[in-house]
Amino acid sequence: MSSENLKILEQVNKIEEILFSDGETAMSWLKELLDLSIRENDAFGLYKSHNMLGILNSDMGKSEEALNHFAIAMTYTVFDAIKREKPVLLNNIGTVLVSIGNYFDAIENFTAALAMIYELGIREDLIFAIHLNIAEAYLYIDKPDEAIRNIDEVKERLDRENTEDVAVMLGTLAHAYISKAEAEKAYELILKCEEAAQLSSYASVINLVNYYKALYFELIEDMNAADYFYKKVLIPQLKGESYYFFNQVALDYINFLMRLNALSEAKQFITEAISLAKEKHWNWVILDYYRLLAQVSNATLDWEGALSAMNLYFEIEQENRKKRDQMNYNCFKIQEKVLSMNMSNRHLTDAVERLKAVNNMLKQLNAFDHMDLTIETLYGSLKSLFKIDTFALGLYNDDLRQIEYVAKYENGISMGHSVVSYDQHKSFSAYVRNKGVPVIIHNIDDFESVRNAYPTVKLVEADISHDGNHSKSIVIWPMQFEGREIGLINCQAINANTFSTFDIELIEMLASHLAIAIENHRQKSVLNQAISRLNRMSYTDSLTDVYNRQALNEFVPKLYEKSIMEHSHVVFAMVDLDNFKNLNDQYGHQQGDQCLMAFADLLRDVIGDLGTIYRYGGDEFSLFFSGIEVDTVNLLLEEIMKRANGFYHVGEVISITASMGAVFAEHGKCSEVSFNAFINYADNALYIAKNEGKNSYKRVIM
Repeated sequence: MSSENLKILEQVNKIEEILFSDGETAMSWLKELLDLSIRENDAFGLYKSHNMLGILNSDMGKSEEALNHFAIAMTYTVFDAIKREKPVLLNNIGTVLVSIGNYFDAIENFTAALAMIYELGIREDLIFAIHLNIAEAYLYIDKPDEAIRNIDEVKERLDRENTEDVAVMLGTLAHAYISKAEAEKAYELILKCEEAAQLSSYASVINLVNYYKALYFELIEDMNAADYFYKKVLIPQLKGESYYFFNQVALDYINFLMRLNALSEAKQFITEAISLAKEKHWNWVILDYYRLLAQVSNATLDWEGALSAMNLYFEIEQENRKKRDQMNYNCFKIQEKVLSMNMSNRHLTDAVERLKAVNNMLKQLNAFDHMDLTIETLYGSLKSLFKIDTFALGLYNDDLRQIEYVAKYENGISMGHSVVSYDQHKSFSAYVRNKGVPVIIHNIDDFESVRNAYPTVKLVEADISHDGNHSKSIVIWPMQFEGREIGLINCQAINANTFSTFDIELIEMLASHLAIAIENHRQKSVLNQAISRLNRMSYTDSLTDVYNRQALNEFVPKLYEKSIMEHSHVVFAMVDLDNFKNLNDQYGHQQGDQCLMAFADLLRDVIGDLGTIYRYGGDEFSLFFSGIEVDTVNLLLEEIMKRANGFYHVGEVISITASMGAVFAEHGKCSEVSFNAFINYADNALYIAKNEGKNSYKRVIM
């Protein structure tokens, strides 16, 4: 190890000693470490620098900067010497994501960290902390039982001498029991948490104890005490103290005030919270604050304030649309189940492969473009997971009161489209639509059980006892988007008892993701149409409907470079109308505009799709050709000159012609010529053509 490498290692150890106690000094030393690591190209130093910079930025509430540093640090984990640190990074990223409310993304990172630990047998010291972090994330998506289960699984790993970990665990459990409305158990844990936090002097947990007390007193309806403890947490932070969990507590406090109908106080606090969030660039939470401000303004009859808040809400939401947390819950549940399995279990390999297939399907849904193709591919993927014979996607048409099966595959064959009326009383699909609940049938031949489970479906035994094969296992799951039911997926198998609990969870998850994909596809189509219109307006000359100068400046240099790289023929021509100024001066700009439009039509008619036309400015046009034989281009240009000769007349005095200059390079033999120099050849040729009497065509061959 070189002296510089030793210096980097010593600097890392020195910074780690003060990282959590003297952030300002640590930040200064980290900049020195980063500079040294860059000079030495030392992967370990670069990894450590960015990881610790991420930690410091996270502590300061600069979540975007923290995630950026963690992402850079992640790139260095490809080195064997640093690979074992990847679970640390994934855990750090997950912690930041929890702080900004991206709970499902956080769980994904935590479970990925656990996967590496279990698979490679590294950093087992993190298992307790990661499970604790997963438990915290589950609390914020209202899954307290999952939080408690995660803690129970790793209690034996807790070092009872580590009072900080004890305090965090007790606080998380207290929060979980508050969510379960078990007040007595929660308060017992709060007191134990407070005792452990005071022993450890763990500032963030000491602060959180007051938050747990506020939640507890709110639970038992002691509103004065709840208000006191909420303020005890929040007021010092509004005045500039450390921002431990500020936004999490603030949102609960706002809802608490609204529950008490203390609307003026709520409005004042929200305004202060928004101001602080803007100051600290907490962009992830401003959306929630504006939503609540709109509700409070509306309740206080402040219509203008409500409208302003909602406008800001929608503006931010459109710019920063977040993933639909609840829609992803089952996906992460599946991942967590696989990770929690014993690595020696003989079914682990199969479960991992199934998980890979699930992730594959989710990628397909995220790339949702063509519905029939997507469903066909999804059907094929599902058949690899379990013995499914029929898969169909139905969308609700409330106007026509019918379920429109827009894609259906049966035994590998597309069955086309079909419809089912909402009023079809023998249809399980109609039952799902009208009741908003799934249908799960393990064996339809057990007719009595089916009839008891779904009494409003007016089937008789004869309806299912016909000859031949028929589906015995049926799962029909509703698709919801933002609380609105939009359709269903229908999975069937010929054999009875085909779908396991895992399979049904997968179907539920697919229904959620399909709903998102369908809605995103619809919104993307609308957005793409708007973007296409805007792009066309941005790059098209409004008078002649050919590309404008901005399009030429942006696109043609890239096409020129591409032509050189591919050794393609390339031609650029400049065309200028003769006598155009006289036309404008004598007959006005309307006649001039008519002339320009007529010439653009002439160019389009001659060139077609072989080249690209640009209005360079005024009465000048540019033409660009790539990959077309130069003789062919020359004939096209001569044809333009021939047809432009007196193509536009006004009276007997003015006849408009054209002059042209062009530069030709065969096989892209102009690599040493910049694009600006290349078009200057055409411009100079045009200048010569104009000076030699106009109505002429000059070219340069390189």
